[in-house]
Amino acid sequence: MKPLCSLLVLLAALAVHVPVWAQGAVAIDIRRGADKRAVVAVPPFLAQPGLETAAREISQVISYDLEFSGLFLALPPNEYPPGFVGFDPDVNKINLDPWRQTRAEHIVFGLITLEGDTLVAELRLFDLFSKQQIVGRSLRAQRDLPRLLAHRFTEEVIRYVDGTPGIGTSEICFSAVAGHNVKEIFVADYDGANARQVTQHGTVSIMPQMSPDGSRIAYLSYKDRYCFLYIYDRGTGKSTPLSKEVGLNAAPAWSPDGSHLAIVLSKDANTEIYLRNADGTGLKRLTNNKAGDTSPTFDPSDQRIAFVSDRGGSPQIWVMNADGSGARRLSVQGGNAYDPEWSPDGKWIAYVGERRGEGLEIYIMDAETGQNYQRLTNSPGSNESPAWSADGRHIMFSTTRNGRAELYSYTIKTGEERPVPNIATRAQGPSWGPRRGN
Repeated sequence: MKPLCSLLVLLAALAVHVPVWAQGAVAIDIRRGADKRAVVAVPPFLAQPGLETAAREISQVISYDLEFSGLFLALPPNEYPPGFVGFDPDVNKINLDPWRQTRAEHIVFGLITLEGDTLVAELRLFDLFSKQQIVGRSLRAQRDLPRLLAHRFTEEVIRYVDGTPGIGTSEICFSAVAGHNVKEIFVADYDGANARQVTQHGTVSIMPQMSPDGSRIAYLSYKDRYCFLYIYDRGTGKSTPLSKEVGLNAAPAWSPDGSHLAIVLSKDANTEIYLRNADGTGLKRLTNNKAGDTSPTFDPSDQRIAFVSDRGGSPQIWVMNADGSGARRLSVQGGNAYDPEWSPDGKWIAYVGERRGEGLEIYIMDAETGQNYQRLTNSPGSNESPAWSADGRHIMFSTTRNGRAELYSYTIKTGEERPVPNIATRAQGPSWGPRRGN
C-alpha cells in the first residue's frame, strides 16, 4: 500500500519494408499455460572498427527487449548453426538457410557504423520461413546512446507483430536509498539501465509519480522539514512546491493531460481527496466523508477516479466520477485492498490485496465491475505499488521477497516475474513513464 508519507535524440527512420505476402500483419496469440512465443535469433552484429562494444550492447538490448515483451524467446547461442562466425556485411548476401534448420522463426541482422559523431544502426528483422525482411530501420543517435537505438527498433518490431508498440524507450522513476536515512528520487530506463539520481535533498523523498508526458515528477519530501508535495521539472532540474498545507500532503496522481493532480490532504482533520493544478494553484475538494479516503488514480479518459476508502469498514477500492460524485465500492475479493492503478486501456485496475493468511500481493480486476479479479504474485514479503507499462503488457511493483526493497515486473500474458536489472540500491515505489518521442 502507498504510505501516506513513507531529451532526447532525433532518429531518422527508414520506412518499414512489408512485403505483399505479409501485409495482413502477423498475429501471435499468447495465453498463459500455452507458450506460443516466437523464437528469434539475435546473433552478434557487424561493427565498424572501434564500435564492437556498442554493437554488442545493441544486440543484447534487442534480445532482452524482445524476450521481455512476452512475445518472443531468444535462441541461445549454443543453438546457432555450426560454424557461424558472423553476418556478411551485404545484407543481400546473407545465407538464411542454415538458420532455418534451427528453432528460430525470425532473425535480427545489425550493422553498426559511425558518421561523424553519430552512431548509425542498420537493423533488419527477417522471417526465416519466407526468408523475407519484415521490419527494417536505419536509426541514428549520439555515439553514447546505443541502447536507445535498440529500444526504438524493438518497439517497432513488437508493434508489427502484435499491433501495439513495445516500451523499450520508456523510463521509470522510483525512490531509492542514497545514504544513511536518506532516500532520493531516481530515474532509469525501464530495464534499470542508466539509473541516475535527480533530487539532491539529503532527506527522505518518496513515492514519485511521473507525468503523462514524462517531463515532470510529483513526489513527497521532507526537504523543508515537514512532508510536503513537490514537482521536479526534468528540463530545468528544479523542484517547486505543489502542496504545503497543514497536516498530511500525500498520494499525488496526475490527470491524463498533465494539467492537474489529485492529492490527499488532511488539513480539514480527515484524509480527503482534492484536485490541484500542476502549477500549485487552485484547490477543489472531491470527497467529504468521515472515513479516510486516499490513493487516487485517474482513468485514461479523465472521467473517473479510483481511490481507497475505509468508509465500508475496511480499506477497499472505490470509484467516483472525476468531480467527486457517484462514489461506489469496486473491490469484492475479500480482505483489504489498496493502491489502485488504472491500466492504459481503462479495462483493468491493478491493486494490492491483503487476504487472511496471505501477505500483500498484486491483483488485477475488471475496472467496471470489480469482478474477474486475478492474483498475480504469490511470494513472501510484501508486494506493493503496482505501475502499468504504457503498452499494458506489464506491471512493475515493489517487493521485499528477498529481504530488501526491490523492483520487479510481471508480464500479463506469460505470468513471468523478474527483477528489474541494473539497480544496485534498495528501491521502491515505481512509476512507469511514457515512451520517449522522436
